[in-house]
Amino acid sequence: MESLELLDHHAPVALRGEAVYAPPRRVSEAWLAPWWKGLGRRYGHVFHSMCSYMGSFPPGLPRYLIEQFTEPGDVVVDPFSGRGTAPLEACLAGRHGVGVDLNPLAATLTAVKLDPPTLDETLVRLAELERTYRPEPVGERAPPEIRMLFEETVTLPQILHMKAALDPTDRTDRFLLASLAGILHGNHTRDVVSSRCLSVSMPNTFSMSPGYLARYIRDNGLVRPPFDAFEKLRLRMHFEFAEGVPGLRGRAVHGDARRLSQIVEPGSAKLVVTSPPYLNVVRYGKFNWIRLWLLGESVSDVDRSLRVEATDRRLALSDRMRFKSYCGFLRNVLAECSAVLHDDGVCAVTIGDVRNKEHGDRTLALEAWDEIKADVGLELGATIVDDVNELGKVSKIWGIGHRGEATKVDRVLLLHKPGRGLPKPRWSDPAALIEAIAASPSAPIERRPNVRPGVVRTRVPAAARKTA
Repeated sequence: MESLELLDHHAPVALRGEAVYAPPRRVSEAWLAPWWKGLGRRYGHVFHSMCSYMGSFPPGLPRYLIEQFTEPGDVVVDPFSGRGTAPLEACLAGRHGVGVDLNPLAATLTAVKLDPPTLDETLVRLAELERTYRPEPVGERAPPEIRMLFEETVTLPQILHMKAALDPTDRTDRFLLASLAGILHGNHTRDVVSSRCLSVSMPNTFSMSPGYLARYIRDNGLVRPPFDAFEKLRLRMHFEFAEGVPGLRGRAVHGDARRLSQIVEPGSAKLVVTSPPYLNVVRYGKFNWIRLWLLGESVSDVDRSLRVEATDRRLALSDRMRFKSYCGFLRNVLAECSAVLHDDGVCAVTIGDVRNKEHGDRTLALEAWDEIKADVGLELGATIVDDVNELGKVSKIWGIGHRGEATKVDRVLLLHKPGRGLPKPRWSDPAALIEAIAASPSAPIERRPNVRPGVVRTRVPAAARKTA
């Protein structure tokens, strides 16, 4: 099958107050567009917001592909699961989600979403932790870079108590630990008392360097509020369980994507949907150092397990590689994805274009694919082009002058087994699919009676027709 790529500027139409991408009628493969944008930035189960994580794709992207290429009960795999976005969407849609990640923080966040406890279990355990708490001076129990972030008579002693008591191998304890990581640090609201996070107010939800934070705290005259960590976490539990839990449990593995076929049964995945580390964008270890401390993981140990260059802690398997090294890494990963993919399956890989001083302007996804396509056991069936919203990018924090240097375009490569071609999408009307997902974000979509799969009676909602 010849590769298709939609380069047209898609005209947005109104759909329930959001913008949906409507490809021009002359484009025959209308579903090959970023229709998930019609779900809006706030789409998704509350579990997605449990803890911030750099480099995550929007929940609507995997959900759209899950609904188009899989049936309920199928296996969906993400070998770079991050905070578990894709496998969680799979479980919510009635599929078996499998998430694999080499970062222990990512593996923990994925695990708690795919196998959560009940609200009552978390509240009972939290009450037990509170009963057994005895205030103790912080002393040497926390390093100076942690002590500068948290109030030391109430907040930090409580955090230290939970850090020591929670067992990450226990399902309930692991959920509390991941939720605590999510509220550990961040920005304060104007009403500091009702702020979600426990730290001094920080410029971002990820971990800036200790030196930067020390200067930021000093220059802004910030104080460390005495938050009750138990109460904050209790409120968070009620919030996180407000939408229930997935009806189908999944599987999370702390492992290496380059050994995926040793983790996932070969030929079992109907969909592999993932976003490998981009080139020269994110340093996952460095930007997670506070939460890694909570999990008892040292940054240096984690970096060594991720094959870090010892001179500067840059992740050799992620965003600091040169192009040839990146292609070699991607070649190994996609060969493993091919091994676990069903004969009629689809491997959807999202890669952002590169634009910076080191690499220049590069269509990274297509350039890398041309370099490795002969060796991975997959063929390119189509490419979906997604213009990235600059206001939602991680790079916005460095100001207007540097915003957007990393990537302005994401490309979703849709790969399949040789000679098979892409399977026919289940929904011939992508606008109707987006409506169905929006109406049932936390549960499988139920098809209406007397409607054949992928066929709908209304091509576009009335409001959309008027707008068009």
